[in-house]
This record gives sequence, C-alpha cells and structure tokens, in this order.
Amino acid sequence: MNALYYAHAMCTYRTIAEDFELKRIKSAFRRTRIVNPARYEGHPEKLKDTIGFCLRLIEKCDAVVFSRLLGKVTAGVGKEVNHALRIRRPVFELVGSELKRRKTPVKYISRAATIRLYQRWRAL
Repeated sequence: MNALYYAHAMCTYRTIAEDFELKRIKSAFRRTRIVNPARYEGHPEKLKDTIGFCLRLIEKCDAVVFSRLLGKVTAGVGKEVNHALRIRRPVFELVGSELKRRKTPVKYISRAATIRLYQRWRAL
C-alpha cells in the first residue's frame, strides 16, 4: 500500500487526539504515506470545495482509515468513508488502538449536528 487517507473530524486537526490516532495508524501501516487533510488547510482548491477536494484525495489513495468523534461519524468523515467504499477502497475504522475493517456504508450525522458536536468536544 502506497498511500492511506486519514479521515477525521476537523476539530481534532493539530490536537493530541490527532497525534494519538496518527501513531496508531503509522504502527499498523508501516512504510505507507498517510494523507492527512489537515495538512491542506488554506489550500485554494480545498477552500473552494472542501469535501470535493477531500474526495479527490481519497481517489488517489489505496485505503482509508477513519475515526469517530464522541462515538459519532461526523458529516464530512461519513461522506469520505462512503465515497471510499463506493470506489472500492479498503476502509478501516480506528476503534481505540484497533483497526477494524468496514465493508458497509456508515450512517453519519448532519452538518448542523456535526458543528454542535465540535462545540461539545471543544468544551470537554
């Protein structure tokens, strides 16, 4: 595997939570380049079409790893995971320190519910 897309909630970008998850992913997928959408903040194409930009990144990757936020699949992550499954990319869910293969589409919360969840997470 050459490249792996890391789908995670935007509110966790550049946090201890992201660092922890990246360590787990790197230990499971050695010698694989991790494509982290957080590294593209401020990119002109991402600013114009955030989800479209991320879906195009997924199309260039061999697999996707995703995580939930407070037990929920956020709107963007859900769209990314389901897109990866549609184009037949392997998808893994990071659950604690384990990676579990997902073969069926995920249910995810709305954009408005995602924003409320971000606020709740930041308040913890």
